Amino acid sequence: MSSTSTRISAESVRNFNTRFRLLDTDHNIRLLYTLFIVTLLAGFLFTIYWAHSVTGLSYSGIAQHYLGSDQTFGEPKSFRELAETTHFHFFTMPVVFLILCHVFYLTMAPQVLKMLMTLLAFFGVGLDLASPWLILYVSPHFAAAMLVGDLLMVGTFLVMAGVPLYEMWILKKRLMAGGRD
Repeated sequence: MSSTSTRISAESVRNFNTRFRLLDTDHNIRLLYTLFIVTLLAGFLFTIYWAHSVTGLSYSGIAQHYLGSDQTFGEPKSFRELAETTHFHFFTMPVVFLILCHVFYLTMAPQVLKMLMTLLAFFGVGLDLASPWLILYVSPHFAAAMLVGDLLMVGTFLVMAGVPLYEMWILKKRLMAGGRD
């Protein structure tokens, strides 16, 4: 093998292993990611508002929402209602967090933080999806699991949205730089 082909393959491997980072993007990509994150934030804020108006974001309010209550004249949620809501959320919530995790993985955050946020986010999604069923068919005490799941989703969202926004717009580093740090 000649030294030229060795050099070319070494350069190809080096280029193949070069990681794309948010700091390497232009303003158009940064704007796209920012608009996505801001839109998600609006969705999270609306969800929190809706949940507060329905349950008061309280343990007892969540249990009453699913089990029904004489105070609110509410009927227990039916199997069909839970199935319809779960079906929709089973497809949307993982996709939202997949994309958010992808953007977060483009940051300079430590790998351990990336893995931790991913696991906590998807654990929160799992709790949020399972809790209504557990509240209705096992015990109202699973309202606490829903609160934990929601806190995990909101908390991980704030980290996974905040770090990219910070890196893209506040951190004074390279923008479309040729060299790597």
